[in-house]
Amino acid sequence: MIPLPRSLRVLATLCVVVLFAACSNDPSSAATVGETGEISIDQLHADVALFGFLIPALSGAPCGTPVGNETQEAACARFALTRDIREELAKTYAAENGVKVDPAAVTDALTQFEDGLGGADALKAKLSDAGVTRAQFEAFAERLFLVNEVQTAVVKDRVDEAALRDDYQTNLAQFTTVEVEHILVADEADAERIAAEVTPATFAETAKKESIDPGSAQQGGSLGGPTSLAQFQTQFDPDFVAATMALQPGEISGPVKTQFGWHVIHLVQRDVAPFEDVRPQLEANQANSVFGDWFTEQLGTTSVDVNPRFGRFDHDTGEVLPIRSTAQEPAGGSGSTGSTGSNAGS
Repeated sequence: MIPLPRSLRVLATLCVVVLFAACSNDPSSAATVGETGEISIDQLHADVALFGFLIPALSGAPCGTPVGNETQEAACARFALTRDIREELAKTYAAENGVKVDPAAVTDALTQFEDGLGGADALKAKLSDAGVTRAQFEAFAERLFLVNEVQTAVVKDRVDEAALRDDYQTNLAQFTTVEVEHILVADEADAERIAAEVTPATFAETAKKESIDPGSAQQGGSLGGPTSLAQFQTQFDPDFVAATMALQPGEISGPVKTQFGWHVIHLVQRDVAPFEDVRPQLEANQANSVFGDWFTEQLGTTSVDVNPRFGRFDHDTGEVLPIRSTAQEPAGGSGSTGSTGSNAGS
């Protein structure tokens, strides 16, 4: 799902995209995907405006990255066409596997996006500036959600269970939270005395009286609420971390020396999230590679033809590239309006 916007920067309206001057009545396609998938030039026009509005709104970056002397508009067109080609493959999977979009999820996301911009009027103004209607934007959001749903379905179908469990074990520190209290003193003798006398019930009060750590003493020795073990390991002295992890929840350490002095440590709690609870996160970590492999497989059996006006399709990467970025130009050069055969099956 697309994250909430943090900054806004809207591209020029579609009518000033000079790359497409005089193309609106061109009957040819921007691209064809397989036997039935067709991306019209009108659709690409609209999607350039939609991506040109959405990408800057979400990330502050422009739509597409120009190569060489390529214009920003041409780069955005390649970006949009690449995504449209992927969408065509996703639509085929969705139709064959019954994947659908939850309208409520789309509505919720649009509402959050709208709120992030400052309300309905603000969104309306931004869409107007970009030459996009509300209906176009809502339909576009539903299309993006469909691709996301297809990715989720593909990942669930193809995810490697053993790899998930290995990932869980490898990153167990990320799924473990600890809550720690400590008392810091200057002398080992004081640390030994405190360790011998203090209990979990008296630890906080003792810390307030005895600890010389200004950051935690008045908090009863607390080093903050539950935090991930991975973060804890990077924030604190290695000897302090090692002594902490040698404890069981509820236990209090003996004197522990670090560069800061002598500590008495109380491990309040240590919780490890069960595998099934973090499974969605683990699957998300694999999503890009799994979906990328699936996408590459689809390209291996699907013909993709791109109108050379907009670039050249590289079936190895699944990207639409600038014509001038390769010596393998189609007949007629970059100004040709014919179709270039980038057959992924060849």
